[in-house]
Amino acid sequence: MSAVLSRQALGALLIAVVAASGGYWVARHFQPAEPVIPEGVPRVPAANGALEGQPAPEVVVNDLDGKPRKLSEWRGRWLLVNFWATWCGPCMEEIPLLIRAQSEQGARGLQVLGVAMDESDAVRKAVSEMGFNYPTLVGDEAVLTAMESLGNSLGAIPYTVLIGPDGVIRYLEMGGIDATKLQTLLNRFLPASG
Repeated sequence: MSAVLSRQALGALLIAVVAASGGYWVARHFQPAEPVIPEGVPRVPAANGALEGQPAPEVVVNDLDGKPRKLSEWRGRWLLVNFWATWCGPCMEEIPLLIRAQSEQGARGLQVLGVAMDESDAVRKAVSEMGFNYPTLVGDEAVLTAMESLGNSLGAIPYTVLIGPDGVIRYLEMGGIDATKLQTLLNRFLPASG
């Protein structure tokens, strides 16, 4: 078995174990400020900052209709890719901030893209109930592969990547983003509004 396949199989197994062992209850009742990392996986202080300044790899994940979507479809805009799940408390806390950022910063060239490591039905329900105003992709192994390609080898969420209009990775964030950090990040990179 190849190393890549082994990591993907391990990631899928960890998700299944967490789900089977009451991960939903834990995520709803215990909401740590740090990223949700499966038990036994070593913690690292941050994402792979070595990717900052490098071209983003092409990542393909299905949308909610099952259509494959590529990151390059949004080339020319500031793409804020947010990896999340409905069972992840910190993820759910930052979604209203992302909805507001898309609404307020879209004219400055921002495109938020949600990538959910979850079941399609659960994601559809969250998208509807929370009023998402940005595209959402969903999957399991494809999402793990996408996160790894974008510097997150742990598969921990939430995880956010900012990609410039030129397709270059500008910023990586492991863990939740609060309103102040998000506004600072957008002000740092997005052009000033006219």
